[in-house]
Amino acid sequence: MARPIQKSFAAARAALPPGQWRRLVGKAGLAGLVAIAFLWLLANRLSDMPLHETRGHFIALAPDQWLTAILATAASFWAVGHYDGVIHRYLATGARPVDARRAGATAIAVSQTLGLGVITGAILRWRMLPDQTLWQAAKITTLVAVFFLFGWAVITATVLAILPQAPFKPLAVGVLVICIILILISAIAPRFHRFAWPNLFVISRLLALAAIDTLTAAVALWVLCPPDLVLPFATLLPAFLVALGAGLISGTPGGVGAFEITLLALLPNLPEAPLLAAILAWRAVYFALPAIIGAGMAIRGPNQNRKLAPLVPQPALINCAHRAEASLSAQGHLNLISAGYDQAWLAGRTPHCLVALLDPIPGTAQTRLNGYDIKRAITALIDAAKTESRLPILYKCTARTAIAARQLGLILRPIAREAWLDPSAFALDSPSRAGLRRKLRRAAQSGIAITTPPQNWDALAQINAEWIACHGTERGFSMGRFDRRYHQGQRVYVASFGNKPVAFISLHTGKDEWTLDLMRHTAVTPDGTMQALIAAAVTDAAAQDIPRLSLSAVPLASLTAAPITRLANLVHRFLGGNQTGLAQFKSSFVPNWQTLYLAAPHRPGLAIAGAEIAREVHFPPPTPSTVHHDHAEYEIASQV
Repeated sequence: MARPIQKSFAAARAALPPGQWRRLVGKAGLAGLVAIAFLWLLANRLSDMPLHETRGHFIALAPDQWLTAILATAASFWAVGHYDGVIHRYLATGARPVDARRAGATAIAVSQTLGLGVITGAILRWRMLPDQTLWQAAKITTLVAVFFLFGWAVITATVLAILPQAPFKPLAVGVLVICIILILISAIAPRFHRFAWPNLFVISRLLALAAIDTLTAAVALWVLCPPDLVLPFATLLPAFLVALGAGLISGTPGGVGAFEITLLALLPNLPEAPLLAAILAWRAVYFALPAIIGAGMAIRGPNQNRKLAPLVPQPALINCAHRAEASLSAQGHLNLISAGYDQAWLAGRTPHCLVALLDPIPGTAQTRLNGYDIKRAITALIDAAKTESRLPILYKCTARTAIAARQLGLILRPIAREAWLDPSAFALDSPSRAGLRRKLRRAAQSGIAITTPPQNWDALAQINAEWIACHGTERGFSMGRFDRRYHQGQRVYVASFGNKPVAFISLHTGKDEWTLDLMRHTAVTPDGTMQALIAAAVTDAAAQDIPRLSLSAVPLASLTAAPITRLANLVHRFLGGNQTGLAQFKSSFVPNWQTLYLAAPHRPGLAIAGAEIAREVHFPPPTPSTVHHDHAEYEIASQV
């Protein structure tokens, strides 16, 4: 073997834990024994067959048969390389698609001939993408193997169930039912501790690639059958797929022995000599030729400038956001992604969507004022979503961003309205705020005292626990949850009644805006307390020359009795049920109202986004112990 590949194997051995290499050698020895056993069985099966007949059929193959088989093999390996492209996008590794595909095709071309595909494939992928660790390359290799086996099972079960003369129909139907259930689970894409189930986009692409891979491999064998071997493709295909699975399960290099024995057993009425000649020619075209090419690519090594080197926004960019709500990133489930140059999005991932919240975050005053940069930011989001096999979604964006999105072809729907105040112009003596004044007088008469910052965090935790007991679990994603470390970056106001804290509110704070986040109270909170807490925040914002204080958004349906879109109704039901009382509470401050929008590439995308955002809001993952940033070191559990 060439020296560069030898060095890669030596480095892989050094990277393995003590004793692991010995176990791998043991597995290789076992695979060798299995291969010898199958070859012995095959030799016994063919002992009575004159070898000159097989040789004669092999030599008689026409050039157009060889050429067609080579073209079919090229199509198969096109799909093989794209397995890695899809998996790298699924894990968001940052590798260029062309490099990922090159590494995948090289690894599979060589490892399917050497055997022990998970081991040799990992080392060769590491060789072709040295920016990865061996452990990361092993994860890619394992996922490619698992997804190919899944795709093979779906394609094989479908073929066996559909073709009239195919065997094993009851087993095929049972396997197909199980596979359909697993595919349906991908529509939900549940999260586990260190594994995120692939979404339907990933599964559908992998199934399509598996179909291309296996069907073109079967075509390569079929066209190499001698002309006097009357073998319809519909007869060969089910036998080929079952034999291919037998070869994979055996673990022998190229499935040698197991593949031949199974194929001959499933095609008992055919003469063995011409069929064996076709198999030998197929192994030359589908195994030997790709292995030689793959070894040459492995010797040459990786391309230069393999990484995409995307712009990674710095967490400090949050301080540049004119929307204070961007500090939701401190919860650890939303992250900054690049929006081109010095811009960024605050984004979260659902199973099928890359959701950008609010408007793009400009890094400088110049980009903040330049409307063209909004389009550039949306284009960057679309590109990022494509690389992750997700839909690009804008959530709770303002009209300015929505207009730019519509110009780029996205579909818009109004979903909420945000209430906001100008603290410097806020006047309680306005006739329209008579009801608010009554509430504030009742709070004052009850002896409510407002303080900030909080002195007793345990008391606030108790208030939060009591609120949860009355209202259900806290919501997440675009809504804050109680966490002392999270609130220490906010402005928190506490209302005390009889020297005992009974309610509090928290606000995101930015240089251009404060935004209401949490509102929590106990069952004994005096009337008007929550209004008093917000009034205190408005007074402080005015004193600090904050131009805007947002009372946050409410679903569109809670503000009007007029007919609304089905999507707005859906969001209204999912994002909090009947929020009419909350809308009335905010309306008592007589705020300004700003419409917020949801944007997606198409109408089905709007429905998917609405359902998945609702899921993330109502069933958020546990709050992490520390704020994290995705994909610094990708894992099988990386975001999907």
